[in-house]
Parts: sequence; structure tokens; C-alpha cells
Amino acid sequence: MQIKYYYTLILILTSVLLQAQGQPDSISYSINTRFNGGQGTYAPFLSTTNQYDRFDISPNSLALWGTMHKEVQKLKTFDYGFGVELDGNISRTRSRFFPGELYAQGKMYFLNVYAGSKRQVFGNQDEELSSGGMLWSQNSRPMPKLAIESNGYIAVPYTKGYLEVKGGLSHGWFENQKNLEKLLLHHKYAYVRLGGSFPVNLSYGVQHVAQWGGQSDVYGTMPVNWENYLRIFTGSNGSSTANWSDRENALGNHIISQNLGLDLKFKIALVSLYWQSIAEDSPVVKLITNTPTIEDGLWGMSVKLPKFRPFNHFVFEYLCTTDQNGPWHDLDGVIYGGQDGYYSNSITPNGWSYRGMTIGNPWLTSPKYNKDGSTSIINNTVRLYYFSGKGNIKSVNYRLILAYSENFGHTAPIYNSSQKQLSWQLETSTAAKFIKNTQISLGISGDRGTMYGNNLAIILGVSYSGFWKY
Repeated sequence: MQIKYYYTLILILTSVLLQAQGQPDSISYSINTRFNGGQGTYAPFLSTTNQYDRFDISPNSLALWGTMHKEVQKLKTFDYGFGVELDGNISRTRSRFFPGELYAQGKMYFLNVYAGSKRQVFGNQDEELSSGGMLWSQNSRPMPKLAIESNGYIAVPYTKGYLEVKGGLSHGWFENQKNLEKLLLHHKYAYVRLGGSFPVNLSYGVQHVAQWGGQSDVYGTMPVNWENYLRIFTGSNGSSTANWSDRENALGNHIISQNLGLDLKFKIALVSLYWQSIAEDSPVVKLITNTPTIEDGLWGMSVKLPKFRPFNHFVFEYLCTTDQNGPWHDLDGVIYGGQDGYYSNSITPNGWSYRGMTIGNPWLTSPKYNKDGSTSIINNTVRLYYFSGKGNIKSVNYRLILAYSENFGHTAPIYNSSQKQLSWQLETSTAAKFIKNTQISLGISGDRGTMYGNNLAIILGVSYSGFWKY
């Protein structure tokens, strides 16, 4: 059997090399630096959020990073890709050096296989301008994973492209946490889209993540075996040997998000309407109107105006997590299942975060902002009103973000007083005339409010990029 698999691997690699030799390919690279200088308790929230933990949250920091990528080509039957990013930054409080991305990728027909830490956007939110999806955003570093997924949407045979599906499955590893080691990630998703070449497309999908396994100093060890993996996959209760929490609830820490989208194609505009729910109850059992946390989620509208360069893309979003399945988890001996505590979990100290940064929507505040030294997400009851837009004026590209949030803390009743925060940022970039392939960026970013304080910064950046063809 080993010899058989060995020769199969050789045949696949040979096909990849033949494909690569038959068509020209390239490797992109870049060298970048950015200085975030200003005043305040923190660097302005928008200057660091949704940027894969690349920049420090302290004011007056300097960042330097380099990248190298080889992307797979859609037209090839077999292909390979890889990505490397090395990040370093220094501030008055600390210095860091870490791999921001490190992965290898293989493509065969309509399937992609990944190994390593790869930046990806999951969900139906606007990939470029969104505040972040309910389960996944661009806020934390990517964790190491093994993954297999479809190459985007795939047309179902005999439907002439009017019915398309996509999906993926991955297994990942969290960092060791306080009182918990070797925690694992389970992630799967499935989507269906109707419409094809029609001007109206409707899509629906489900994202499911679970934290499982691990060795806890408090709750003991969750064995990593096929029996428990099946329980995690289906969202079933733990066996009789599991701790009391995993016996009473689903084994592990589960989060579900339903995604519903409507895409409208006009002659002058592309309009996308999207909704994402969040639930920490029985996975993929209560859908749409039966979801107990239907009041919570992300609602968004994305508009693209390809022919109007001065203002060619903008997004409006509203985020709400104030319901949390009701104000009571249990009362007078009756379990109501409320106070879900999104992104937090008693068994998993760091909750739905990775290396101090929230994995989901970053307005559920990352543990790095905790002043008490805790590693959990303690501000997860939030209302957010968000706008982001971009365009080109002559040779200058710009992006503007405005965000107003009401922050009620951890699963707090909404009649509690909130900490209000206004965050804004304007960033511009243009090609440098004196150095080929170089971009210069200038931005201004600020906060005003009681959640993150009053912060202001000027952002200066330089980026050099190019391609190696082979």
C-alpha cells in the first residue's frame, strides 16, 4: 500500500510540474513599512483592527513586513501555490517578530488543499470593506490548519450554471492557553447559490466552528479520537466519561452562523445584501426563523460602481449582539439557555480568539484590550453602525471608515449603561514617481469615546512590490 501511494504522489507532482512548464507563472513579493505615530491610550482602533494582528495596539509603533506568494491559476487542472509573510513591529511597550502567513497549497480539478497558516475570508460579507463576519474576520493571525475545500462556487451538473455549491472542511490548532493546552479547531461550511447569469442571485450557507480536545487543568482531558470527532462534527453531547458541561451541552465549544445573501446586477452597479446570524446552541438544528438568537447578527449592503472611479465601492453594516438568547441562562431551577456569552466559554479561557485577537467580528473586543490581564472576550454585547467607502481621485486612492459602537460589556442586559465609541479613519495611497513599483501611503485615524478612549494618529507607509516570472 505504501508503494502504491508513493507512485500516486509522484504522478500528481509530475502533472503539476508539466502544467507549470506549459504555462507561464509568477511569484509576487513585497517589502513594506508603516509608522503609526500619535497620542492616546491605544493606537486608534481602526488603524490596527482587521489587519491580521500585523500592527501593535500601542501608540507610536513601527512595523516592517515582507511577503512572497505564488497563487494557483484557475485555468489549470493541477497547480500549486504557497505564501510566506514575516512580520516585525516595535512599540514603546514591546517588540514582536512572527510569521504572519506560512502555507502550501495544491489544486486538483475543483478542489484545493491547504497546509499551514493561510489568510482567508469566510462568509458572505464584503471581502474588502466589511467590519468583519460573525465567525471569521481579518482581525487575528491565521492559525495553522489542514484544509480541503472547493475552488469557490462549482456549477452543479446539468443545471447550466444556475445552481452552484461550495464547501470546505478543516482541522486546526490553537496556541496553548492558561490552564489549557493542545486545543483543536473544527471548521466546516456549505453554501448553495441560485441564479447563475440572471441579474438576481440568491445564496444560503452555514458556517460551523468548534473548539475541542485539549488538556485542561480544571476540567481534565478531552480525548482526541474518532468517536469524539464524530460528536464534534454532528454537535452531539459528550459521552458518560466527559465532564459535566460537555455531557449537558454539545461536546466542545460550538458556534454556528447562517449566511443569507442577495446579489443584484445592474448596468451601472453591483449590489449585495447580506445577513449573518450567530448561535451557540444546537448546531444546524434550528434554522432561519426558529433560531433563538434571530435578533442578533450582521446586516450589510455592499455597492460597487465600476464606472464611477471617484467613489466606486462602499458598504453599510449594522451589527447587534444584545439579545444573546435572552437575559437568563437559568432561573428558579429552569434552564432557559440565555446569556450565551458570544465568543466566550468557561472551559476555553481565551474564547473565540487567537493570540489575543478576536477571530470573529473585532467589535467584540479582543482580549489584548483587557486592562485586568484576563485572556477572555469581556465585551461581547455590542451594537455597531458602520460605513466604509473607497475610490480614486486622479492618481490617489483613498478609503474612508466611520464606525459608531455601543458597548455593554459581557452578556449584559441592554438596559445597562454602555460605553460609546466613535472611530474614523481616512487612508490614501499613490505611486511614488521617483522609485518604480513603490507606493506611498498617508492616513489619519482617531477615536473618541469611553470604550477605547480618545486617540489620534498619523499613519505613514511605504511599500515596494514586484513579480518574478518563470
